[in-house]
Amino acid sequence: MHDDAWRSYANAPQRGAIICPAKKIQEGQTLCIEIISNDDAFPVVIARLNGLVYCYVNSCPHQYLPLNYRSENIISSDGSRFLCSAHGAAFDIKTGNCLSGAIDELDAIPVFEDQEGNLRIG
Repeated sequence: MHDDAWRSYANAPQRGAIICPAKKIQEGQTLCIEIISNDDAFPVVIARLNGLVYCYVNSCPHQYLPLNYRSENIISSDGSRFLCSAHGAAFDIKTGNCLSGAIDELDAIPVFEDQEGNLRIG
């Protein structure tokens, strides 16, 4: 994983920015949302597995389309992989590594839950 690669995006939000209420991300589910930063949208994809939250830039490294470009159903049937709806690439939710071909990994975003129950960029 390229640490802090997410910060290279022109519209990347600042550390500490609120993503959403943490309770919006249910166990075994994914959530694709956009954070407004510098008057522009910054797409993220979030998943919760075994109580841990994983967050990535919602941009498939193959063509830089959002994973949910063609469908909101972007989690594998076993709940362990994100699936790109544009061309079918699979990414491990815990690591962001591509599991189907020679495509780069997803850009991880560090997150934490604050005392008010919000998920924030770490």
